[in-house]
Amino acid sequence: MKTFNTDDYIAIVKIIPFSERRTCFCDFAKQNEIKIEKINWKNYINKEDLKKVYAIYKNKPHERNFFHEKKLIVKAFEDVEKFLRSENEIK
Repeated sequence: MKTFNTDDYIAIVKIIPFSERRTCFCDFAKQNEIKIEKINWKNYINKEDLKKVYAIYKNKPHERNFFHEKKLIVKAFEDVEKFLRSENEIK
């Protein structure tokens, strides 16, 4: 059985507080072949993969829904951006 160095992984729940947003984020990551690890019933992502999925997202167009509200995926990546800025990973 493979063991993980949890120092390299971040719990997605610490990045994205709302479950609907987390679900959208995980689906987006999996669609773009970014690995999400399940450790103790929680989803984790490697720090480097988090930067990769953020870069992929920034290069894709995103729009508002029918009611002119932000889509959940937009809100999820706003949470990711806040996290990366707090970690001084992006400017």
